[in-house]
Amino acid sequence: MKTCMIFYSGTGQTRALAKGAAEIVGADLVEVRDRANYSKVMMYLKGAPRARRGEKAEIEPAEIDVGAYDLVAIGTPVWAGNPTPAAHAIIAGLRNCEGKTAVAFATSGAVPGGALEKLSKALGARGLSVVGTFHASAKDLKKGDGPERLARVIRSASGA
Repeated sequence: MKTCMIFYSGTGQTRALAKGAAEIVGADLVEVRDRANYSKVMMYLKGAPRARRGEKAEIEPAEIDVGAYDLVAIGTPVWAGNPTPAAHAIIAGLRNCEGKTAVAFATSGAVPGGALEKLSKALGARGLSVVGTFHASAKDLKKGDGPERLARVIRSASGA
């Protein structure tokens, strides 16, 4: 099953998780950049309130065609218990996504709050069928077992 892993990473944790899992399952990676380019402080002061409101960021690339893929994995950090504005923009920017299988994944300092449920609901509204979710805390990532665990979710979602 051909897999595309699309993610935004604010501090590098989501990037490390996505890259590690993509290597294991052979997925193509697409990293988006939030044009706001928040510093760590501004992630909390400006980004987190925008995440709570469900706002979309301006991202590059703005559109991502997933027509050639069977499975789409979308990843985001958790800001104030929510997907980031960049994650909302990723979902809005998906092209040819209807009917695809999806996995939603998130990273956070501790717990994901409602981020995975909100991410899954938004993916479902775009016509994707979310068949797996995954969360890795900073502690999980420090231990190094996050990529293999995410890869297991992706393999299970793809029927491999």
